[in-house]
Amino acid sequence: MTLDDDILHDDQLCILEEVEKGFNIGIIGTGPGFGSIIDLTRNPDLEEFFPKLNLVAVAHPGSRDRRLQNALEMGVKEFATYQEMLSAHPEINLVIELTDQQHMIRKLRNFLPPRISLVDHNAATFLCGMLIMSEVSNKCRLNLSHQQALFMAVTDQLQDDMILLNTKGVISDVNRNVCKRLDKEKSELIGQNCWKVFACSDTSPLRRTDIAQCPFKKTLDTRKPAEAMQTWIDAQGRARYFRVYTYPVFNEAGKLSRVVEMRRDITVRTEMEKRLQQSEKLAAIGELSAYIAHEIRNPLFAIGGFANALLRHPHLDDLSREKVRIIQKESERLDKILKSIINFARPTKPVKQEVDVNKVIHEVMQLFNLTCEEQGVQVKMDLDPGLARASGDPELLKQGLLNLVKNALESMAQGGVLSLRTMMEGEYVGVEVSDTGKGIPKDLRDKIFNPFFTTKDSSGAGLGLAMTKKILDDMGGRIDLLSQEGKGTAITVRIPVLLAVPDSTEQT
Repeated sequence: MTLDDDILHDDQLCILEEVEKGFNIGIIGTGPGFGSIIDLTRNPDLEEFFPKLNLVAVAHPGSRDRRLQNALEMGVKEFATYQEMLSAHPEINLVIELTDQQHMIRKLRNFLPPRISLVDHNAATFLCGMLIMSEVSNKCRLNLSHQQALFMAVTDQLQDDMILLNTKGVISDVNRNVCKRLDKEKSELIGQNCWKVFACSDTSPLRRTDIAQCPFKKTLDTRKPAEAMQTWIDAQGRARYFRVYTYPVFNEAGKLSRVVEMRRDITVRTEMEKRLQQSEKLAAIGELSAYIAHEIRNPLFAIGGFANALLRHPHLDDLSREKVRIIQKESERLDKILKSIINFARPTKPVKQEVDVNKVIHEVMQLFNLTCEEQGVQVKMDLDPGLARASGDPELLKQGLLNLVKNALESMAQGGVLSLRTMMEGEYVGVEVSDTGKGIPKDLRDKIFNPFFTTKDSSGAGLGLAMTKKILDDMGGRIDLLSQEGKGTAITVRIPVLLAVPDSTEQT
């Protein structure tokens, strides 16, 4: 306990002692401050933490104004002289003089016994002023409390993160949405550096180069609002996108004292924009593929046909035959890429057949059993036996799962664990394909479902995952990617459940 605490404790003890005794008050005169003293003695809120104030009598009343009448109605006795008042009420232990007459003060000091305290006119005026200041202070505190409650109510209803920072980037306050998103108490966040709390990843803080480019730093440098787009990767490897806005706060001297940072989760909007871009790409590919099919396929067919004819020629030497084989092989590869492009861009009519997802998975894995053995890949399957039937095209689903398993095996060339799991997720049948491969770099995760994007050096057209996503979209499902570098990748596809009754749109 500090010295100030000791003093405060002693003061509280003194007040408690006085509370037990209380003050029986006699007032001499009805000058300025008389009404305030009456209000003070009638205030019930003071009884909890202030000695009891009991107004007993009034002597030398100056006038018959309303204040005196109110006192008499309270049961206060009226006397012509203070001698009569003190003689009739020996219980009075506090006299307040309000006549503002110096000779009256001198007489009282000589007359009053030591057990009776005297408050002269000047002290009474001071106490009344203190009372007024206390009332004003209480009103200010009440108003401040109301404004704080209103501010917190508004900020806590915001769906965006709101952070108050000092000029060193230390968190001074946050709204409820920040605590909910980070699953932490406000006390755990206040006092922390913002670039540690809001790192781009759950496992790694912001790099110094990232700090230099952040909107908070720009606001400090320019003293103006700033904004930026940030990507945050959670512990499961899921990417979330935030639009970050910072606003300067200046004190009365015009000095930058605080920075307000607003963080808006735009993951859903960003994903929708990506889907729109994907649709636009597919539309362009569809137009392009029709032109390619007409302009390239016919001469490619002729090249392949002449190559086959030359290989059957008996007088072709070995060197020429090898060159022709290269021509034939490359023409076949080009034809395969062309077919992939055409199949990818071709519109598919959604079908609603009954799909046994577990059966499709078994059929897919039969095709990869030998590959898994050769690569030393351990296969773990956790298939829900009570899985509902899905609604979709079993052959297209099989094609999509083939692409996923093939990619998983290619990421585990030196062996690993391939896991396939099925489960119910609300109105969807879920299939999770995970591996323990090298994972996908953070900067490539946004592009992994783009047509013609591939991480393979020399093979593949970059349509496998794009085709799988298109298949799921056509069936009314969706696909999600979770990946961590060095730990592996998990891709979950969700297919709509087959309803027991037809949709209303199919009824006649």
